[in-house]
Amino acid sequence: MKWMGWAAARMAVIAAVAASVLSACGGGGGGGGGSSASTGGSTSGQAASESGGSGSNVTGQTTAISARDAHRFLVQASFGATQASVANVQSLGYAGWIDAQLDAGISVSHVATVDASVARMNADKARAQDIPYTWWTHAVQDPAQLRQRVAYALSQIFVVSTMDSTLADNARLVASYMDMLTERSTGSYRELLEGVALHPAMGVYLSTLQNRKEDPISGRIPDENFAREVMQLFSIGLYELNDDGSPKLVNGQPVETYTSDDVRGLAKVFTGWSWHRPAGNNAEWWRCFWPSTGCNDFSLQSRMPMSGYAEAHSTSEKRFLGITIPAQTTANPALSLRLALDRLATHPNTAPFISKQLIQRLVTSNPSPAYVARVSAAFRGSNGNLRSVVKAILLDAEARSPSTAVSMATYGKLREPVLRMTQLLRAIPHSSTMYGTLQSAQNAAPFYYASSTDDPAYALGQTPMRSPSVFNFYRPGYKPPRSQLGTLQLVAPEMQITNETSVLGYANFITSALDQGWGETNPQTGKPDIQFNLSVLQALDDGSDSARPQRLVDEAARRLVGGTLSGALNERVVTAVGAMPRGTDQQKRRRAAAAVALIALSPSYIVQQ
Repeated sequence: MKWMGWAAARMAVIAAVAASVLSACGGGGGGGGGSSASTGGSTSGQAASESGGSGSNVTGQTTAISARDAHRFLVQASFGATQASVANVQSLGYAGWIDAQLDAGISVSHVATVDASVARMNADKARAQDIPYTWWTHAVQDPAQLRQRVAYALSQIFVVSTMDSTLADNARLVASYMDMLTERSTGSYRELLEGVALHPAMGVYLSTLQNRKEDPISGRIPDENFAREVMQLFSIGLYELNDDGSPKLVNGQPVETYTSDDVRGLAKVFTGWSWHRPAGNNAEWWRCFWPSTGCNDFSLQSRMPMSGYAEAHSTSEKRFLGITIPAQTTANPALSLRLALDRLATHPNTAPFISKQLIQRLVTSNPSPAYVARVSAAFRGSNGNLRSVVKAILLDAEARSPSTAVSMATYGKLREPVLRMTQLLRAIPHSSTMYGTLQSAQNAAPFYYASSTDDPAYALGQTPMRSPSVFNFYRPGYKPPRSQLGTLQLVAPEMQITNETSVLGYANFITSALDQGWGETNPQTGKPDIQFNLSVLQALDDGSDSARPQRLVDEAARRLVGGTLSGALNERVVTAVGAMPRGTDQQKRRRAAAAVALIALSPSYIVQQ
């Protein structure tokens, strides 16, 4: 597809994006605010009462919240700002909006969405593509935006992936895991960790499902996969940390948090766990451990925590992380699990390790040590209450002050591809009509029939819940090699999936989606199911005055970055749009699409500040 007058400008902007993103200097404007967009916002005062915590550096509203600041907040706290959500933040205030979001509860579950999709497509079972279907539907349309955004952040820490063939063949199981993360996103970290440890999707992914005790005769030993990852990735990390997230050093060297002996001891805890055994089920234990006649209701078992089976649980002594669970005369998997999770949840490393990762997922890749310390204090002071932690992250002065984003050269983060797309979908009107709507108590949301976006050359290079490994799409400590960031010892996690191919692929994807649509082919129209409606933007391009292109670009910028563009970028986009013909409705639509695409390809949109 070739857009007259826009092809050359598109390549020029792509080149600028590539230079900006791939050089990874840590600066630039952001979809959440920054130097490449005119903020016009207010600087909030401080009021610790906003978070309900003590000793925190938290901003409160001493002046009205500007639309620009509300947009910036929503980039951090949701899947993208809309005109309605901006007004809601301005009305309720930051803390009030957070409370309202977290109090609202869950309207429709991922399991219900997957089941509805299966029914409408007359499929015999849930398929792998039903997971991105439900993810996009909830990310774009769910009223509980903050809860869903936090759940997505958690899914990138407590990873399961449909790259695993067993999970790909059991999409309902993955949908249930997504629901568990959503439900526990506002409770305690300890409850979340238990939900993760006992969910059968995690049991499948990291081999705790049907993991059996040691057998000295056959030489069998407990599987150590989950025991290792629950420490390394889900709780304490590899090295001992100070409360500000910095490593503790002994003789100039970091100190490891656990040893191979700790892994072996903890692995015994995770023996004897398998599919849920319903209360009152009198079948032999092995019929539920390996589901067979009398204990094989998968529709129930896929949604319920795993059950502990004493017959397969290790009774030997379990030593790990400085505690000892004595040998058991009668195997007690529930007791072993409780003691192990209590230890992991209260380990000194857990607060800074989890707090820093949540800051990275929501706000900035390189938070100051003081910011991490404040959030860690909120974590510890609330016994790991995630609601308190999220409020501490989003209300901290380092998150809320626009001047911080401008003054700190290390501030901000690269917005990952799927979050760029969710903002576009929430900002620009569109339709998805292939299979009607998903009705909930709050609203009727369209299904989003968009499956894999794996291809980095023509799509996003990233499909939700489909990371290549338990280490997610990118690691929190990733430093781009041979870059200024690496030289400065700064991290840029999302850069791990960013290269020349993915930058051009994202450009191809966005321009194609705006022009032709996106998603599965609608059999009724022969076009991709998701179609963008640019009529509101096109209307601004009507008339004969010379300000038409500027009006069009200003409105696209307001929707996408929350304010007008900086001078250089604004001039480039307005010039490109103004040079395109507008004699027909199709040409006017392409001018509107060009304005949206050029902004969505710019550093102002791609870099979140």
